[in-house]
Amino acid sequence: MDNLKKNPGFFAALTLAAGLFVAGGFASYLAYSAKTKSDVALLRVAAETTRLLKGHELAPGLPMVSLTADNVKKSVDDLADLTGHIAALRASIAGNPDLAIRGKATINSADLSSLLRQSVDDWRKLALDHDLKLPPNEPCDFGFRRYIRNQGTSPKREFQHVDKQRLIIDYLFRQLVESRPPGSPLLLESIDREPIETFTLIPEGKPGAGSYGPDADTSRNESDEFAPVRTFDRRGQVETLSFRVRFVGYTPTLRTFVNKVRNSGRPFAISMVEVGNATNEIEKLLSTATSANANGAAASVSSGGSFFNTEAVEASAPGVAAVKGGAVEDKRPLALPRRPSAFVVQIDYLSIPEEKPTGSPEAEPKK
Repeated sequence: MDNLKKNPGFFAALTLAAGLFVAGGFASYLAYSAKTKSDVALLRVAAETTRLLKGHELAPGLPMVSLTADNVKKSVDDLADLTGHIAALRASIAGNPDLAIRGKATINSADLSSLLRQSVDDWRKLALDHDLKLPPNEPCDFGFRRYIRNQGTSPKREFQHVDKQRLIIDYLFRQLVESRPPGSPLLLESIDREPIETFTLIPEGKPGAGSYGPDADTSRNESDEFAPVRTFDRRGQVETLSFRVRFVGYTPTLRTFVNKVRNSGRPFAISMVEVGNATNEIEKLLSTATSANANGAAASVSSGGSFFNTEAVEASAPGVAAVKGGAVEDKRPLALPRRPSAFVVQIDYLSIPEEKPTGSPEAEPKK
């Protein structure tokens, strides 16, 4: 203590030197640790660079693909080609934008309910005006039975999409009316639709979360509603609205109807066609049309070509004679009596989901 009191400056300098020594040692340790980490990272990058330059074996027997300037350029070109191909596919699926069928964006539940009832009345009148028969016991409600049969009810959600379904059904029904050859009997059993507004959104964390469909809880479907099993819907890539047209008539009506829908320029896709026998009750109902008109009309459009080919068959075939206007009349005797068939045509209306801008709340995944 006496030495400390006699030489305070010396001991202060000694203490400072010891502190500096400890601090220098600690700084050296930190620098050495950082250098070690840098060396490890550098070795890892060098190994990755060596691996990339050496190349990657895509498949046994194929040459190695390395990260060279030529391969990078090829990859950029391939990405551009793929992007263009995707854009072309989206454009072909979406169809002509001028022919797109869209529902009213600002429609509400009350207005939609009024439009549904008015449209069903108009369709029934159109059927009456064109002598197109409807089921006598269960009048056709064109997919909207739950709202037509229950006064005061109306859709609770998906107003624009339900209105879009109404417009699509209007188009399909008018195409079917125009597809019947003159004098040929035709009975519309129903136009069924996918009841998207009755589907309940599945809560997150459960199977199928974030989607509507058969896996979701639904209210009781009506007889003119169905959950499509075969569809072109691909969640996030292609959206569809499915419809099922059920009618009884002859093959020329079916062929013309399918061709009209396929060649309409609108994004329709026919996912299924079923053919069956008409019931005796339906046959009796259709028999009110004169048999001469029914057989003559069905035979006059009959063709020996493919199902989608509506061109006339060559008049040189035995029993086939060309008539004025390029039509073909089949005069061959029938081995079996001509009977109407029951047809079911399932049709998807395709649309491309709108792309959300990057960084928008809709584009960010929910947590």
